[in-house]
Amino acid sequence: MTSRGPREEEAAPLFRALFQAAADPILVVDGEGRIVLANDAFRQLLGYAPAELVGRPVEDLVPARFAGHAGQRAEYAADPRPRPMGMGLEIFARHADGREIPVDIALTPLVVGGERWSAATLRDLRGRGQGLDALRIQATALRSAANGIVITDRTGTITWVNPAACAITGYPAEELVGQHTRILKSGEHEPAFYAELWATVTRGETWSGTIVNRRKDGTHYHEEQTIAPVVDEAGEVSHFIAIKQDVSARRRNEEALAAAHAELAARVAEIESLNRQLREQTIRDPLTGLYNRRYFDEAVTRDAARAARSGEPLALAALDLDEFKKINDLHGHAAGDLVLRALARVLLEGLRVSDLVCRTGGEEFVAVLPGMPIEQALARAEEWRGRFAARTVETAGGVALRCTVSVGVACHRPGTETVHEALRRADAALYEAKRRGRNRVISAEP
Repeated sequence: MTSRGPREEEAAPLFRALFQAAADPILVVDGEGRIVLANDAFRQLLGYAPAELVGRPVEDLVPARFAGHAGQRAEYAADPRPRPMGMGLEIFARHADGREIPVDIALTPLVVGGERWSAATLRDLRGRGQGLDALRIQATALRSAANGIVITDRTGTITWVNPAACAITGYPAEELVGQHTRILKSGEHEPAFYAELWATVTRGETWSGTIVNRRKDGTHYHEEQTIAPVVDEAGEVSHFIAIKQDVSARRRNEEALAAAHAELAARVAEIESLNRQLREQTIRDPLTGLYNRRYFDEAVTRDAARAARSGEPLALAALDLDEFKKINDLHGHAAGDLVLRALARVLLEGLRVSDLVCRTGGEEFVAVLPGMPIEQALARAEEWRGRFAARTVETAGGVALRCTVSVGVACHRPGTETVHEALRRADAALYEAKRRGRNRVISAEP
């Protein structure tokens, strides 16, 4: 005789009855994480009637301290796979009265009518102790862990330590158990540091950070810690588990590396400074601080090219101290140096950013005046001549010297001459000024 299965119209009520009669709570959620079905077993496990759950987000059944559940659900929805029970995960469900219930969960992805759903089956784990073998394995793993592990009660009194924690702190287990964790305080942290740490873990949140602690021998060490609270069935924090790692050697290496980097940076800065000084020494006249002939030859070519492109005038002024040899012969080279410095100061007064003043020889100076027509350049040269003639130079011997300067001014003619040819015309005007009696400004232009 052949058995006959239920017809389609009979199967739906049968499956519905099977769903409601299941001993384990079962719920189905849609792609948005909202509950669409729940069976009667939820009433006994979590205190909810099935109708109360329909339409609510599944996160309503997750304790608030598991704030990342929505993100984990989204990751599962992106790659849904069956997940059986017995994975060893620590999972809690929230009772209608707020209590946390330890559960195991199996997840099953469903596709019905082209839509994706997820079914979750919960199993009550309250009162289910672990086998002695499992407990022995876990205890051995904790004792053998490379990281230090310290368990305290909710007051901070140490109840258990593993050998690694003893190695880190220098205390044997019998000297740590029964002591408050403040036995390890180094005094290097402000009270606010510990207050923030304590407030975090007593709220049921995990704290991670670095603490400077003190070993039994009094030496300080840097310790990375993660402190996790343990919550009992009533939802209250009962213990704390601290995972510790001595990072003093790594910290010393980091500090040494940072010091080496700082020293290297200082050396590089010193070398760069020396390079700048050397560069300045190669382009500066050490007596007056003005640019020298070498820099003049580099800069004037660039200024001439820029002036030719822009169509702006470029004036050149050649200056020479009058009877400078007599000053050196009568009053000495030190007095002559004072006169050279005095002229340099006069030339720098009112200098524009674009202007360039150089000492090109013993008592010879050149000024490059971009954008300045010949009339303005002659007026500027006359100002220099007048101010210098009116200035008194005091020698070390108390002699007050008055000196004069002769100036020749030319305007560069791009396309018909080089800038150095323009400078030679300015030099020729300078010598004409000297021939006419010195202490005067002559233009090289017709």
